[in-house]
Amino acid sequence: MNNPEDTILAIDFGTVRIGLAISRFILAEPLEIISNDDSKFLKIKEICIAEDVKRIIVGMSENEMAKKTEVFADELRDEIKSDWENKPELEYMDETLSSHSIHEKMKFAKKSKRSADIDHLAAAEFLQEWLDENIKE
Repeated sequence: MNNPEDTILAIDFGTVRIGLAISRFILAEPLEIISNDDSKFLKIKEICIAEDVKRIIVGMSENEMAKKTEVFADELRDEIKSDWENKPELEYMDETLSSHSIHEKMKFAKKSKRSADIDHLAAAEFLQEWLDENIKE
């Protein structure tokens, strides 16, 4: 049983950008988009400390991107084990359709919003799915 008060961070990994979303009780909220650069693990760590994150959900896509995501998650797991005082659990969740779902929802948004980056929205999409499946009130 998962505690709805535990904060969860969702990560939508991309080779250029990484979308982040956070749980607020039983709701997923888009948080931010960070660059996939040398500072990514430090930024994720800072968020985990500031938000007292208990679990990290990494969205897993398909094919070649799945392999890159696994490498990222393994590196993140090593970072957590090496020097993080707070050691959130890490797990994967299928996110294959999250970006497609967001694009479908964005069809009705203003044109300027439709062309914006959606990585954090995709993270919130699969985090909400995880919350719906795993948090029981």
